[in-house]
Amino acid sequence: MKKNAFYLLLFCLIPGVVAFGQKVPVSFDQYHGFNGTETYLKAIAKAYPDIAELQSAGKSSDGRPVYVLIISNKKIGAPLDGFIRIRNPRQEPVDNVPPMTYDQAKPGHWICGATHGNEYTGTEVCIYTINKLVTGYGSDAEITNLVDQNSFYICPMVNPDGVYNSVEKDLTQRGNSLLKDDDKDGKINEDGPDDLDGDGRITSFRYKDPKGQYIQDEVDPRVMISLGDKEKTDKPRWTVIREDKDNDGDGKRGEDGVQGFDMNRNFPEGWFDDNGYRGGTGDFPTSAPEVQAIAEFFSTHHNIMLAQFYHTSGGFTYRPMGVSSDASMHPRDIAVFDLIMGKRYVEMMGDDMPRAWMYPDSIDHLKKELELKSKSKFDIDRGYEMPKTWVVSYNEKENKRYAFGLQSDWAYQQMGIYSITTELFNYRLDLPGYTFNGDDAFTLYQRSALKYQQEKAKGAWFKDWKPFKHPELGEGEIGGWYPQYENNAFPGEILEKICEIHWQYEKFRAGLLPHVVVREATGKVVEKSGSYRIIEISAKVENTGKLSTNLARGADLPGNRQDVVWLIGDRENVTFIQGTPWQKKGSLGGTLTVPGFPAEKSVAEVKWLVKVKGNTPLKVVVSSMKGGTDAREVVIN
Repeated sequence: MKKNAFYLLLFCLIPGVVAFGQKVPVSFDQYHGFNGTETYLKAIAKAYPDIAELQSAGKSSDGRPVYVLIISNKKIGAPLDGFIRIRNPRQEPVDNVPPMTYDQAKPGHWICGATHGNEYTGTEVCIYTINKLVTGYGSDAEITNLVDQNSFYICPMVNPDGVYNSVEKDLTQRGNSLLKDDDKDGKINEDGPDDLDGDGRITSFRYKDPKGQYIQDEVDPRVMISLGDKEKTDKPRWTVIREDKDNDGDGKRGEDGVQGFDMNRNFPEGWFDDNGYRGGTGDFPTSAPEVQAIAEFFSTHHNIMLAQFYHTSGGFTYRPMGVSSDASMHPRDIAVFDLIMGKRYVEMMGDDMPRAWMYPDSIDHLKKELELKSKSKFDIDRGYEMPKTWVVSYNEKENKRYAFGLQSDWAYQQMGIYSITTELFNYRLDLPGYTFNGDDAFTLYQRSALKYQQEKAKGAWFKDWKPFKHPELGEGEIGGWYPQYENNAFPGEILEKICEIHWQYEKFRAGLLPHVVVREATGKVVEKSGSYRIIEISAKVENTGKLSTNLARGADLPGNRQDVVWLIGDRENVTFIQGTPWQKKGSLGGTLTVPGFPAEKSVAEVKWLVKVKGNTPLKVVVSSMKGGTDAREVVIN
């Protein structure tokens, strides 16, 4: 490489530097939080109006928008209702059904972060993905094609209140916001943690306590080591709480304020327990306004076929199901999840690959091997043990559900979507230059993380412990990690590496989406009578994408449907003799063979016999709910 070219490449890789074609600069040396993310999304929509559109799916508990950025070429995409005139439109003052938009005429790919407000590593991956899509459009052939042919729905903050409180206010908030008056003073949600030492930040308070569940690390006393419930020690015990005092006189600290409930337990799938009572969170499924906003968005965008719900942490991906076992899934869907999507993810993460994934034709033999060594009936039934980085969320060891009302389960089981949940960031692997194993791995990580933040951030992510007399608890110390850095990938090189891996993975998945096209549309005049012609029409439609246009049972789900081929012309001038105006064609198979299953037919032929007045034009339209829409004029010989 020439010297000048090398320096140009280096310049473009520096965080925060604007690369060519990048109209909105972005860096990952700090978390964006709610305010930074909102500013970025608005700037992107303004800078790239031809391919980016910012919408609000709804409002949070505290009134913040739940933003969804749509990235798709607005000039490409012809919805089915654009070809068909409403015969009996509703009269005033009743509104007609809103017309479909360009994005709904293409396969959809949903990506979101921060369902849990203190897990905003996913917010950053969403922003990174947006940047890659908009800056690559027009210069990168693969990205350009993906944006032309698909619709990306990117929601960086499902829980905007939680992100705002966690990042902007240093108050770790996992759940949504509840409108509560904790101290009965007539004010709502103002009773948050107290900045006791007046430094403008909320950290932790530690104090010696014979019943405490922590001890100081002997190597680095800044590190607090958590003890097991029954673990004994001769070392001084400490209690560690959030920096706060008892505002409402109930003897509790750290509970006052805005913490709501876990929104990833508020979705409709598996929300009730086995006795029909509440198992998930909230008063009813979708009772959280944020969850309701997401559910409504999916319900009006049935074109979504892929979904990614980013969480933190762990460094692995959950695939469905979590509220029930693999018995509730179709085997073909499991094969797509594991042998296609999972295989690629495991490769990218550098994990050990199950032999059955490398040699799927040998799966029956491998099942017999597992019968001799595995105690898991689930592994035996599948023919492989799940790798560490691609796992089932159902608790297979105890044969019971993982949780209630999970978002990914709902998207798969009720909406017919290949949905996954990725837990971003693995402290054992993602801190550069360190490896952590054994029972004391987290303690070793804490020591190393403190050194790392000193080198990279000059100590700005951790507050050294300082003596402080608590107004109620007495002598102790205030300090510890600033909350926004406790649970997420550190900004800078660690965060950017995670962003790049998962952007590449979602780009791979987007390349699997189905795409239907009309290959042929021809007509043959078989009879003429005055101003009318009898025409025999033949059409051929095809799915050119890799995946089938529906999951195995997807077409049968409420709100979903089979692929349909229409013959469209002026209703007053076209009479159907044989064949109806629209014909169901099932689900068109993809070009990618699913291991263990026969290839599906990706081409369908349709015929009509029609009586046409004059030279009335005819058009064949193929419409797939998740595979897009395409049209072709009928060429009459």
